[in-house]
Amino acid sequence: MTAGLGQILVATAATCAALCTGVPAASAADNPNPISWSIHSTHVGPGGEDIPLRVGQADAGGVDGFGKRHIESGHGDEISSWSNMKQDIDKTLSRGRCSASGSKTTCDLSSRTFSNPRAGGMKVVFTERVDSRSKDRRPVGVITAYYYGCGCR
Repeated sequence: MTAGLGQILVATAATCAALCTGVPAASAADNPNPISWSIHSTHVGPGGEDIPLRVGQADAGGVDGFGKRHIESGHGDEISSWSNMKQDIDKTLSRGRCSASGSKTTCDLSSRTFSNPRAGGMKVVFTERVDSRSKDRRPVGVITAYYYGCGCR
């Protein structure tokens, strides 16, 4: 069976949403929750990158959002406070092992010194892509951040 032009255009739009905006394609195409481009906190990447944590977009069913709302939707029960979370994100970005894949960078830090005493590590995923919808010319920033090694993921 061959794809019709309409199917190709939909697939192309979803692919562009992922590559052009830094927001995952499924999120941009299928997540009905509103996006807030407001910045909750600002972080500095391992190479001095500007990495905002935006209020973002909450998860919708099996479709991930991004930013603070996504973190609250999927990982919020492990956050004692957002000031502690900011410190742990900063620690992971400055001391973690980071690797890039496409438009995303993942930083991973194994440590028993996080504000969550049960956590054995944290991952932070961010993108430096700029989305014109934000109107501030800053990157989309933190897609997600979560603890692991604690039965919390």
